[in-house]
Amino acid sequence: VLQPLIDMVSERLAAAAPEGMISAAQGKLAAAGYPLGLTEPVFLLLRGGAALLAAGASYMIFLQLANSAPLMRMTVTLFVLMAISMGPDYFVSGRMKTRQTTVRRSLPDLLDLLVVCTEAGMGLDGALAEVVNRKEGPLVDEFNRTLVEVRLGKRRSDAWQDMSDRVQVAELATLVAALYQAQTMGVSIARALRAHSDALRSQRTIRIKEQGAILSTKMLFPMIFCIFPALFVVILGPGAVNIIRTFGGGIGGG
Repeated sequence: VLQPLIDMVSERLAAAAPEGMISAAQGKLAAAGYPLGLTEPVFLLLRGGAALLAAGASYMIFLQLANSAPLMRMTVTLFVLMAISMGPDYFVSGRMKTRQTTVRRSLPDLLDLLVVCTEAGMGLDGALAEVVNRKEGPLVDEFNRTLVEVRLGKRRSDAWQDMSDRVQVAELATLVAALYQAQTMGVSIARALRAHSDALRSQRTIRIKEQGAILSTKMLFPMIFCIFPALFVVILGPGAVNIIRTFGGGIGGG
């Protein structure tokens, strides 16, 4: 019953929305992998609904806190307004970051498989088909879409560039640039993939070392506020109890 109404409102909203807003929503949803099957009009409709809901909820809370301090009243109202109105954007942004992290982690292994296939004599399309048949994940889905677009007649360079624009991961964009340069200059695809694979693994090693270097700083605050108090209680607790008993007994005897 509601689906035709939602479709009608979404179509009218898409027609009335500025082109820049539609493009921005399309880029964000594509990078997030279109979570929950969201389309650009539905996402814009959710944004508008969240803004109306946030306005109503914040107004009700503003009236409920009439007897509170003005600063607290305004702070709570603005927090509810921002939290609800930005809910759809937060959800899509979170899914986008998760998907990009998954792509970034799976890229070296998939690239190694591509290198093995191309060095064995396969073409780039055949190597992509082998990766799609053997692996799973968001990057594999993007490879599959790119392969289908190439088979339907789209230029390989345009299909790879569209994939890079959809995923919005710097490492993948570098790979696309390297493949385009290799195709333009007539360099072996297998050699270009091997060089990029080695560079990508070096970058991942450097990134892991950087994360290990800042790990001690990140652990400082949990240690201060969670571990050290319990440690002090265990170590100093028995001694403090003995001191209290000793001085308490002396005072009582005096």
